[in-house]
Amino acid sequence: MSHLLLCNPLFLREDAVELKLMTPYFPLGLLYLAASTREAGHSVSIFDGMFAQEGDQAFIVALEREQPQVVGISVLATVRAAALRLAELAHRYGARVVVGGADPTGRPESYLTHQVNGHRPVDLVVVGEGEQTLLEVLPLLLGGRLPTDQMAHVAGLAYLDAEGSLVTTPKRPRCADLDSLPLPARDLIDVEAYRRAWRKSHGYFSMSLISTRGCPYGCKWCQKSVFGRSFRPRSPQKVAAEMRLIKELYQPDQIRIVDDVMGIDRGWVRAWHDAVLSMDAAIPYECLSRVDLMDEELIRLLGDVGCRRIAFGAESGSQKVLDAMNKGTKVEQIRQVAELCRRQGIETYFYIMLGYPGEEWGDIRQTVELLKDTRPDRFSSTIAYPLPGTDFYEEVAHRLLDTPDWDYTAENRLLFEREYSTRFYRWVQRWLYLEWRAARLRHGDESVPCARRLRQRAGLWTAKAMVEILRLKSGAARKP
Repeated sequence: MSHLLLCNPLFLREDAVELKLMTPYFPLGLLYLAASTREAGHSVSIFDGMFAQEGDQAFIVALEREQPQVVGISVLATVRAAALRLAELAHRYGARVVVGGADPTGRPESYLTHQVNGHRPVDLVVVGEGEQTLLEVLPLLLGGRLPTDQMAHVAGLAYLDAEGSLVTTPKRPRCADLDSLPLPARDLIDVEAYRRAWRKSHGYFSMSLISTRGCPYGCKWCQKSVFGRSFRPRSPQKVAAEMRLIKELYQPDQIRIVDDVMGIDRGWVRAWHDAVLSMDAAIPYECLSRVDLMDEELIRLLGDVGCRRIAFGAESGSQKVLDAMNKGTKVEQIRQVAELCRRQGIETYFYIMLGYPGEEWGDIRQTVELLKDTRPDRFSSTIAYPLPGTDFYEEVAHRLLDTPDWDYTAENRLLFEREYSTRFYRWVQRWLYLEWRAARLRHGDESVPCARRLRQRAGLWTAKAMVEILRLKSGAARKP
């Protein structure tokens, strides 16, 4: 019997985008929560929906096996529907249901007021970082009733009072000493299931690690509801030691450092670099950073300890769009970092966002030219979507499309009124990809058989034609 069952509601089979990418990572946040509560003496188990072929039935089996008194569910906007299904099952089972994560933190009332057959399955929302809050509130929940009078004294919570009104307790200060947290409880996860999935799809196995929390930058579309606009690093020696432990216990082929931004503190990077080398902890890895942080020294330091790929939020080839996002970077810096990484033998991955407010046809063409000129090793594009709690959301709130309960899904679609349609942007995405691929072929970055090259040329011509047709059609529709 478990005091607490922590749940990852991402069912891979239900997410077409994740299923296509097939890059599953452990629910690292849940593993930190599990480690903290276990260290405090609670019995903890994890339900990981990632590879659960039986879907909700697998969760029911876990409930019957673990008999938890409290069920905690970590939620991103893309898995909200699945999370609420699991909440209802846990509520029906008789457990207290606590949700946390970016989406509940951004809009707690939508979870607390959600009803199924007249019942509200979610009892409590943990707002912000959860380790300390969960440690304080868990003993209260294990008593069998919902002690709202006592919960009022626990920072970082949201719940409904007896009259059904929303109560939010004072914000909890974010954890300043990340080294005080125990390492994530990876032993509670089926590591081999992840290894098999990675090897089957990619021929290698990747794991995740986090060395810092927070991001101090102000991109308008970014939801920083949990870690906040902060920068809190673990000690470089502790991170290197965890890498060494992962290397010894699990032997992954690579790791992904999931910090929002790598390289904010150059001194930290230097110390981490030295610690990794001294401990023989280097593992091939990929990370995320910003184009305005990278220079030759920093890229060399990252490469010395195994960096294979750096992902950058390039977002757009238009300076006007970058400024509208409050990105704080320059298009020229994107071009420079692509060349620096190429010279150092480190791959680049660009994230591109289409359809941001203010983006016009000329801006899209500039993004095409950026991809053709910089030729990142990989890139992905999304249609801009506003998350609750962001400046972007507030800017387009009056133009949100009428969707049931404003549920976000993994579908790549336009969620607010614009002059162009979802269909237009999806064709732009094809155009971007084919222009990028053609540029890489021209520069000898890759090679394909002649027949496939001809098919790609035909596809590029078709994509450009469809984009132009849909653009002109949209323009005609706007005329009085």
